[in-house]
Amino acid sequence: MKKLLVSAILLSASGLANANLVQNGSFEVDIQANGTWGVYSSLSGGWTRVSGAGIELRNNVYGVASDGKNFVELDSHNNSAMQQIITTSVGSFYNLAFDYSPRVNQPDWTNGISVFWNDVLLGDFTANGGSTNLWSLKQFLVKGTGSDILKFAATGTSDSLGGNIDNVSLTPSAVPLPAALPLMLSGLGILGFASRRRKAV
Repeated sequence: MKKLLVSAILLSASGLANANLVQNGSFEVDIQANGTWGVYSSLSGGWTRVSGAGIELRNNVYGVASDGKNFVELDSHNNSAMQQIITTSVGSFYNLAFDYSPRVNQPDWTNGISVFWNDVLLGDFTANGGSTNLWSLKQFLVKGTGSDILKFAATGTSDSLGGNIDNVSLTPSAVPLPAALPLMLSGLGILGFASRRRKAV
């Protein structure tokens, strides 16, 4: 019984550590037919256009997604930007990750993507495109303020041909054990058991 309780607590903490705070991070909630694309002012989960013509959602068009079927290009009809407001814990650190790919068969000067956290630039990315999407993982450590803005923007030549984004996630960088856990374990006699076991080794 004691072991089951401890396992449940630790699994709960592990689940929190892996929870993605970004809604619709792989852009799969919105239905886009295979082999088609569309330009939208918003996507499910709170993604909204903040500049430019809109968010271009693709399904198996000029490359394939890194996760699921859909991915996003932000140089839709012109360079555009999108954002999502995310609820975080004040002062907590988070791992921000996403997949980036240059557009198929396009040069680096048109494939630029920038990522911002609360309007602070985290990084710029571009590359020469290949014969298919060339996905690479980008990662940052960010700090929560309680309500934070994650924004992506196309920054290459504004010519309707640009870089791609997929598989966006924001997860706690570390989840400390609840403050009451040591006291709880002590009350169950588990800490004493662990101490005795160490002495016996």
